Amino acid sequence: MNDVDLYQVPSFLIKRVSQELIRQAEIRLRPLAIGMASMPVLGALQRGEARTQAELARLLQVEQPSMAQTLARLERDGLIQRRPDPEHKRIQIVELTELGLARIPQAKDILCDGNDKALLGFSADEVALFVDFLQRANANLRKED
Repeated sequence: MNDVDLYQVPSFLIKRVSQELIRQAEIRLRPLAIGMASMPVLGALQRGEARTQAELARLLQVEQPSMAQTLARLERDGLIQRRPDPEHKRIQIVELTELGLARIPQAKDILCDGNDKALLGFSADEVALFVDFLQRANANLRKED
């Protein structure tokens, strides 16, 4: 039997921190009709990185049905709209609405507040190192075996 203390295992701690950040953010984002799963979609649309459901799904590495559900919720809540592509009638262009554009900065502030709370007492150098460690770990995990 392995006597490892889970509270000394980085992956366990990362999951716990992530769950708590998401839980607190979801509560604060709820009045904006935005969930954490919607944030990458809204960000990609704001940056102009994708214009269709298929492009968003590919970019964000999610399955088409999941993206369809996310877009349906965002459309229902008035944060995005879809319109036919003038060149390809079967394809719909996804766009942010004025309401969506207005709520993104508020949502980002909420996420930044959560990060600030989590990193309270960390120096700027420690935060930079922490970010570097997480980016490197993520890159390691994404490498093909």
